[in-house]
Amino acid sequence: MSSIGEPNYKGSIHLDIRGKTCPLTFVYTKLALEELPKGKILEVYLDFPAALKNIPESCKTQNIAELLEIKELHSDKPEWIMLLKKM
Repeated sequence: MSSIGEPNYKGSIHLDIRGKTCPLTFVYTKLALEELPKGKILEVYLDFPAALKNIPESCKTQNIAELLEIKELHSDKPEWIMLLKKM
């Protein structure tokens, strides 16, 4: 299950979609972005490699967010934090 929690990036909202696959990764991200005011940062925690390409492309196509950064988490499995800014 996805969850929204405490942010690590100052003033951001945290969305944890680890364990989700496409297209659900974008669906959960879009729903979270729709709740945010323009300019707010969404931190998306994910572990599905294809989503690293699909989420930013879909956000750009739908003009809902811009990709700021992707950070790799150093853990025993591949995980990333994607920073998106609501447009």
